[in-house]
Amino acid sequence: MLIPAGRLLAALSTEFGRLLPKLDDAGTDGSAGQGIANALLLLSNRETAGSAFVDAQVDALCAVLAVAEYIAPHGNAAMLREEADAVRAAGSLAEKEAAWRDLLARTQDFAGAMAGDPALSPADRARLCAAFVAWEAQDRLAQAAPADAVADSGEVQITRENLTAYLRDRFAEPGLEVTALTPLAGGFGKETILFDVAGQALSGSFVMRRDLAGGASLTNDCHRNAMEYPVILAAHARGFPAPDAVFLDTEHAALPGGDFFVMRKSPGKIGGNFFGAQTAIPADLVDSMAQIMARLHRLEPLTELGNHNPAIRAELWTKTRSEAARDYIAGWREYFLANNHMPSPSLMALYGWLLDNVPDRRGRPSLLHGDFGFHNFLFDDGKLTAVLDWEFAHIGDPAEELGYVRETIGDAIDWQQLTALYEAAGGDPVDEPTLRYFRVWAHVRNASASNLISANFIAGLADDLKLAYLAHVHFPMFISAAQALIAGGGV
Repeated sequence: MLIPAGRLLAALSTEFGRLLPKLDDAGTDGSAGQGIANALLLLSNRETAGSAFVDAQVDALCAVLAVAEYIAPHGNAAMLREEADAVRAAGSLAEKEAAWRDLLARTQDFAGAMAGDPALSPADRARLCAAFVAWEAQDRLAQAAPADAVADSGEVQITRENLTAYLRDRFAEPGLEVTALTPLAGGFGKETILFDVAGQALSGSFVMRRDLAGGASLTNDCHRNAMEYPVILAAHARGFPAPDAVFLDTEHAALPGGDFFVMRKSPGKIGGNFFGAQTAIPADLVDSMAQIMARLHRLEPLTELGNHNPAIRAELWTKTRSEAARDYIAGWREYFLANNHMPSPSLMALYGWLLDNVPDRRGRPSLLHGDFGFHNFLFDDGKLTAVLDWEFAHIGDPAEELGYVRETIGDAIDWQQLTALYEAAGGDPVDEPTLRYFRVWAHVRNASASNLISANFIAGLADDLKLAYLAHVHFPMFISAAQALIAGGGV
């Protein structure tokens, strides 16, 4: 399925609009930048509205011609209104635009003739002039006005000023001050903002995680902050190196937009992305990863979460690992089909294979992070300091986590060493067919997520350009990798 040109142009227009102030700050020629922005906007409106926009222009002109016919009944305004039907009836957009230009040319001749018509009084000629000016000015402005491609969510951008005001009110501390604020690029489901605070009730470096207000992100698992925050709190309370979450706000009238939570900034830097490491791997990383994974999977059931969401329900703690895995995968399939998506025969076939081949695994399920890999690890002086982003947290088979880790890390580490250390730390053994199965699932789940988010972009729920290439870069990589694993396994 092709992404409509209008959606891409609308996103480009929005993105360039955000970029213009930065270009001005850098000394770039503002007039050139503004020219590019306006050109993108004109193209965006043309592609988004197309023939319907030309028809609207014709209707507006016909309204003026009706006035002209009343003022100057002896002219050919009535004939021009009849000719407008030919514009509406034109086939392609190019044909419609050509017919529209011809109609404008004849209307220009009419206006010129009436402007010098001695049969009209000066007052009537002035009335005609005013009507044509009002119409044409609005017609030109409408072509350069932003199209309503994305619904207005009422969201405000977070700044040092409004965040300071919000925190002063929240903590009843007039002297509190946000001393630094940096929005982070990247991420498909959340807005992430780093900020520093000087105050009594709150002081230090913090991270805000904010839901996307436009509706582009996923809503299952723990993708919404109201779902993610309690899981992070529970894991941290058990001593697991989850972020130190401070508070969640689902009201935030002073900061309209998505719900958000704030956590203390953990030391260190991100180690890579889904497809592998970006930094040198410390010698003791394998041991650290094995220990932290086994530690998570050995946590006693987090029953305090209750029936938190469909993927974290009280009854799941009592099921077998096979039952929990099947429940989760089937839930994802249902979620995919129930929500706006780009039709994908390959995904339905892959889900069929997964549900036909769930490994027979006994033992109790565990809390899974669901996105365990370099892209969600913080390292400081070679040590893993925090596991971030619990958006995919759910109850399931620990083997699923290992399968996902196998795909995120690939050949970057000694896998046999990792699994041996994992088992030594208390993790249960996982055979090769089971591991391969969950490696397939890792790719199918991410393919599903990228498909859903791309579909939301196409639907106009967000204009973030990075959402546009998910369907054309990440999605084919995910489904191809899943099929390669199935074929390689001989099943």
